[in-house]
Amino acid sequence: MTYQVTGKLTVKARSSVHDTTTVWDKITGTVEADPSAPGGIEAAKATFSVDMTAFDAGDWLKNRKLRKDFAIEDHPTATFALERVSEVVKDGASFAAKAEGQLRWRGKTVPLKLVGKGSLDADRLTASASFDLDIRLLGLAAPKFLLFKVEDVVTVEIVLQGRPS
Repeated sequence: MTYQVTGKLTVKARSSVHDTTTVWDKITGTVEADPSAPGGIEAAKATFSVDMTAFDAGDWLKNRKLRKDFAIEDHPTATFALERVSEVVKDGASFAAKAEGQLRWRGKTVPLKLVGKGSLDADRLTASASFDLDIRLLGLAAPKFLLFKVEDVVTVEIVLQGRPS
């Protein structure tokens, strides 16, 4: 079964002075999974695209800084391909699991390991996951905001929802 998915990505960048949270809210993609088959979650495949130009860091100055420092207009789309789901623990339609896949952005490919939870049935899919990402793997350096610099490792949280297509 194929689910059409939308979602939201939240990135939290930490610093000693002030954390910055940025939200991307234009995620689209597909998930192929059979909720009725044994091992249906473990066999899931998915691809997602993030419109990197559609974000909000909380104020116009941070938005402008990120847009410029990360050359967002030159790299408007990031993609993620799910390759493996493991350690699935099911409770009815709900589940917890680990996932692995490849993030592609800015001409770089970064392997990711996520920990998440969700629910899957014939009518809908929901999922959330988090992971830490060292932005230097994408060829980026942490930006400085006014007098403080954020760390190079950020925490990423993703929330998805979908319906069968």
